[in-house]
Amino acid sequence: MDLYPVEYMCHNVPLMALSGLTTSRIAERLLLNSSDSDTPASIDPEFPYAAEIFKAFMDDSMGKIWEPSAVKSNAKPQPMFRVIAVDKNYQLPLKKASPMSPGSISSVSSGPKSTELHSPLSPLSPESPIYPDGIISQFWLRKYRNALPAVYVGFYELYTESEDVKTKVNSDGELIKELNELKKYFAERNVKFTAVIVSRKSILQSVDLNDRISYLRKSTGLDARSGLCFIPPSSYVETQVFAKELKAALYPTALDFYGSLLKHARKKRGHNASPPSSLSPTQVLSPLGWEVRYEFKQAVFAEYRQDMDLAIKLYGIAYESLLEYFETLPTDSTRWNEARVILDTVAFKILKCNLYLNQPVMAQKVFNVHMQSIEGLVEKTFGTTESYSFYCWKALQYQVLAQLLDLVPETISPRSIPFVGVETEIVGPDFPPSNLLHHAGYQYLNAAKLTEKRKAKSGEVTTGAHDTYMNLPPDRELNFDHNSLILSFLESAYSRFDKSDGIQTRMQAYIAHEIARLHFSGKRFADALKYFHLAEGLYRKERWYDILGYILGDAIYAAEQAGNKEELVRVQFEFMSRDLQPWNDSAVGISRFISESDQTLDGSILDYVVSSENVVCFLDANFAFMAPEIHVSSTIGGQLTIHSKQIASVGNVVPTEIQINFSGSIKPVVIRHDPSAQSSRVQKLDLQDDGEVQSASASLEFGPDEMKTFEISQSFKKVESVSGSSVLTTFAEKTFVLKVAIDLETSEPDDTLARWFVVEDGKLVSQRLTALNPRTLTVKPKPPRLDITSNVKGPAYIDEKILLPLTVKAKEAEDIKMTMSAKVTNVEGQMEVKGTWSGTEDSTIDLGVTSPDSEPIVKDFALRMPAESCDLVMVVTVKYQLLSDPNIDIIKTHVVDIPVIFPFQVSYDLTPQIYPNKWPSPFFIYDLQSHNPPITKRWRLAATIDAVDMHNLEIEDYEFKISNTTGVDVKLLDGPKELSRGPAASDAYTHAFVLDVTNNDAVERRVANADARLSLKWRRKAAVKDETTDGFNIFNLPVLKLTFPLLEPRVLLDLESTSSELVHLVYYIENATSHILTFSVTLDLNTDMSLSYPLRHQLRQQSFSKNPAGATRIGNRPSHDDESEGRLSTSREKAAPLQQHSNFNYEGAKQVGVRVLPSSSRRLDYDLLPLAVTSGWQKVPALRVYDTHFKKTLSVFPASDKFRIDFKTGAVYVNISSSPTDELAEKPAAGSGDL
Repeated sequence: MDLYPVEYMCHNVPLMALSGLTTSRIAERLLLNSSDSDTPASIDPEFPYAAEIFKAFMDDSMGKIWEPSAVKSNAKPQPMFRVIAVDKNYQLPLKKASPMSPGSISSVSSGPKSTELHSPLSPLSPESPIYPDGIISQFWLRKYRNALPAVYVGFYELYTESEDVKTKVNSDGELIKELNELKKYFAERNVKFTAVIVSRKSILQSVDLNDRISYLRKSTGLDARSGLCFIPPSSYVETQVFAKELKAALYPTALDFYGSLLKHARKKRGHNASPPSSLSPTQVLSPLGWEVRYEFKQAVFAEYRQDMDLAIKLYGIAYESLLEYFETLPTDSTRWNEARVILDTVAFKILKCNLYLNQPVMAQKVFNVHMQSIEGLVEKTFGTTESYSFYCWKALQYQVLAQLLDLVPETISPRSIPFVGVETEIVGPDFPPSNLLHHAGYQYLNAAKLTEKRKAKSGEVTTGAHDTYMNLPPDRELNFDHNSLILSFLESAYSRFDKSDGIQTRMQAYIAHEIARLHFSGKRFADALKYFHLAEGLYRKERWYDILGYILGDAIYAAEQAGNKEELVRVQFEFMSRDLQPWNDSAVGISRFISESDQTLDGSILDYVVSSENVVCFLDANFAFMAPEIHVSSTIGGQLTIHSKQIASVGNVVPTEIQINFSGSIKPVVIRHDPSAQSSRVQKLDLQDDGEVQSASASLEFGPDEMKTFEISQSFKKVESVSGSSVLTTFAEKTFVLKVAIDLETSEPDDTLARWFVVEDGKLVSQRLTALNPRTLTVKPKPPRLDITSNVKGPAYIDEKILLPLTVKAKEAEDIKMTMSAKVTNVEGQMEVKGTWSGTEDSTIDLGVTSPDSEPIVKDFALRMPAESCDLVMVVTVKYQLLSDPNIDIIKTHVVDIPVIFPFQVSYDLTPQIYPNKWPSPFFIYDLQSHNPPITKRWRLAATIDAVDMHNLEIEDYEFKISNTTGVDVKLLDGPKELSRGPAASDAYTHAFVLDVTNNDAVERRVANADARLSLKWRRKAAVKDETTDGFNIFNLPVLKLTFPLLEPRVLLDLESTSSELVHLVYYIENATSHILTFSVTLDLNTDMSLSYPLRHQLRQQSFSKNPAGATRIGNRPSHDDESEGRLSTSREKAAPLQQHSNFNYEGAKQVGVRVLPSSSRRLDYDLLPLAVTSGWQKVPALRVYDTHFKKTLSVFPASDKFRIDFKTGAVYVNISSSPTDELAEKPAAGSGDL
């Protein structure tokens, strides 16, 4: 790209000029005599924060050849500015040329004089470099790139050195005058002027700053957003934010600036100015040239506006017009080459704009059209394209394209694939591949090929006109170093293909070979050898032996000339393989790789190592074991088979030794050459232990295409996996030692070698091996002859201490020494449970020496189960050694599964009970801090304990504790200690705990909480007792969370007596609140009393949230009432006839109102007469108690175990006795189940 003016190649973005931050006179450098505007400026040390502000604005300055921000995307477009620094004396470039003096005008022509002034860069201005017939020059582009900004940002310091008002006023006045002059000056050229006021003090340090800034804005007419801005003392990050925000505010104005220039150029396109009368029409720019000029201008301004679609359209029109314009230009005119530059750069601009729009296919198509257009133009003008000048230009275009693609992101031009694919449905199946944009590596490769053609044409004599565009004269072309240029192109191409992550390796190999050939022809043999080596790898891998043989022939000569003996030995060794015929007919034997004259000065012998992975090795090797598996202490055979495939011309090869290396505990096996040994196809070796290796002798002489097998025997002393890993073949010559390493693990297996060879009746016979990988052997433990049995029945229980008996019986034919260990973990292996053998403190026990006729050994393993249910696995390991072979361990394992579960399941029923004592009077003060009397409520907690295996488990004792009470005192009443149980063996244990709950908190609480904990002491009925335990275990049940309602009113039902003649029911309405409550009590004639939810497991949670009902008659409760309660008034007691129920007749009011005082209760009695029944369980009628104030129906709870509850339906039953009694004839169990 360096051959083209930088203004033609760079991307055009709006120009922003910064003034006031620098001291150097950059304005002079920005005039039209230089394209360099990026020289570092000198920061003004007197201006506050100048360096930080300058850096913040210059950090993201744009306008390079490729701008990533210009790529089309869905994101919001970012403001793009090219930022330059100018000094305070900066002036805009002249709009019109200076008028000519009268003398100069008269000297130009004697005809009519033209006094109309034009731009200094116009073809109509005599001082213009393109006067009088040029289209456009780089100076016009440089004008808008470096000299004429769209936005001028001036930085000015606000005076804050003193607080003198007069000084401030004078300073502000001078600043206002300067700003108004600059505003007027830039407004005449439509340039946006922005002033940035910088202060050394903040608003807090100088209170009048706001007023002064407002006055400046008012006096200058500059707005606050983009006209006059203010920067107080700020950090660099804040300054960066300010710079970005100011650019974003000014960007639309900058686009409008170039939009107006575009409209002006479009307007002038059809109004060509009159040329000077002193020039003939053939000497001035033609109308077609003027059209090209203004189309080009419009395209440039569209590019400044980042309107790529419009820029492509206008550049395209200029390109087509310029092609027509060439028909009017003579080839010897200086304007010919100028127009060619414009044509190339316009094509480059169109191509780049398409890349910005993510259209790589269109970019490649533009490039192809340009190449075809110039080819037609050159052929039409100069008669041929087969000239060095045309190939020089063509190579230059590919170089420029490659340099551009190096800058383009991976999303547009990826390096890892040859080109960007297209949808065949869009472009059609016949879309030519030449229209696909390839990455930069291909473009450099094309440039190299074209330079080779240029080199071939450089010596040809051309007749007629000669194309001098972008090339050297013929005499200089002959002496030009074409090879260096080709080499640079090829190296650039190789580096690009090398970034393709191993996908385009064939192209890498091809280019590496081409580079090697150039170095080889230039006698740079060391460099040639480097690239030969790079090319060999792929051809060797792909098995392209024809090309590889050709390369190796040159590589041998290059290694000799470069004096690289290591590479020389490697290449000559590879050259011996018959796979490389016929290229290696001149190959020599190993002894002739290095002549005696090339020996080292001190006479030392050097070692050279060649890996089979880096060469085409003529030695193939394979190792195989006879069987895939073997047990410890057994012996197995193994065979090493080597096939030598050297060409016949080098004769026999004789290794000095062959070493077999193994993975595992086998020592390396070294086979040394013995000339006197008998040479046969299969040689059985007698290995000798030489310390670190095992050695043997054999005949190692191999003829061309000869195969030999060496058989060894090995025994193994431990469990492991063994495999033949590598074979190291050594050739010891007079001047050097060559070692050839063959990696058996990575080399491709040869099916003809992976067999077992034997000689039968003098003939070689091969047997196929069944193993998938014959070179690998698995050494297994010797099979144990031992029995381990365990007598574990049923599950274990949490926190249980058990003894697990284990029996060991030896079945070996000789004495053995045994140790036994046990490890207990959960199934997941995340938890280990510690245990010990009885009589020891360890999990490992020595069983001593056992003879074949010994009795079985029985040992107990003591173990405490974890405190949570899980599945345990006990692994018992017995390790023993034969006394005849004590170095080999034989192992037997036995696995015992132990499920650990809960021994008992407990369910609870929490039911309210009637407190027998009188509640304290609400009219007596018991506590100065609390006006509420201590109210006690009684509860009954019934526990039903069911065992998993009730037949084999028994409970000896229990412990029940109440803790963590909040706001209440909970008293556990003493009762019988024994747990009750039914007569059947499968019956559950039951027990009822009575709790008195008294509120004792000064703060009124609606609910109280407590924790209940039940612990059971239990054992198995057949538990084994030892010296450390009595067989009992403690099972701690999970904590039971109890909730006691304290203030909720409740209705309790009790049964005082029952007989076939009369059932006496008593209802208690309790009011523990501090309010007087009024209830409406209604007898439901058609409904039985029913609990609408099961009590079990839920009563303790929902005691007062449901709505059961009952039936009573109204009465008193003497033990609970005081004088304030009394009986119901006579006016409310109304005589009622007998009411009839399906099972009972009863007497009393059907509906009545009941008033209950605070902290008191009311007793309601009802007598029921059974109908048509003499005995048995009958449903209790329902009673509805409704709170008239809170609109809530109270639940009625049976408060006596004389009732039976059907937990499925919620029905409540009472037993009708055959004879009058105060006790039930049949009393159900507490918390009984279904009827």
